[in-house]
Amino acid sequence: MKNGKIVTLTLAFVLAIVSLSALAQDSVTVPKSRLEELERKEAELEKLKGDLNKTKGENVQLKKQHEADAVKITEAPPPVVKYVSPPMNSLPAIASGETVESMDLADHYRAEPAVADQRYRKHVFKVQGEIVGFEKTLFIKPYKILLKTPDRKTKVICVVQPPEKYSAVFTIKDGAELVGTIPQHENQSIAKVGDTVVIVGKCEGLSDSTIKMSGCELKSVR
Repeated sequence: MKNGKIVTLTLAFVLAIVSLSALAQDSVTVPKSRLEELERKEAELEKLKGDLNKTKGENVQLKKQHEADAVKITEAPPPVVKYVSPPMNSLPAIASGETVESMDLADHYRAEPAVADQRYRKHVFKVQGEIVGFEKTLFIKPYKILLKTPDRKTKVICVVQPPEKYSAVFTIKDGAELVGTIPQHENQSIAKVGDTVVIVGKCEGLSDSTIKMSGCELKSVR
């Protein structure tokens, strides 16, 4: 009888130890400091994720802005560069056969018409410039060459008498090229818009924003 009680107490003691062991395994105790550290790291991780998403969004926005700026730069007109001519008071009196740029001739007349008249009007000289257009009146042999100027409102027009070999002179390609007709030959190209020419003639001064060179002869084309 006594032995039975001992066995029963022993079994109860063993069961208690097993129960306590199982309970310890199911409920692990984490130190408070460790728990706070884990919570802090989790918060930092969430912040990093937020910063990463924000950075991605900013990069997308910057890329769109860069593309828009590139389009604006491509579509923007080129900057206007002001043409500067040498001041007339720094130039000597014009000599016969001297070459004057059409840009300078127009610039001088636009800035100081009276002073420009003293230097250029009634003088014979060469004018050099880029062709920007032609004017040709039907049934009249002379033709007009318009030269480039810094200001579109001011024109330099040279009235050219073509050589006798041409029976007729006219424009083709919507006015972009001037050709001459030689009997029993194919039409010959004289000059084109964009060519640089040297023309000798007499300056008639400025009238209605137009500087006229008369009695002109086309000396060279390139």
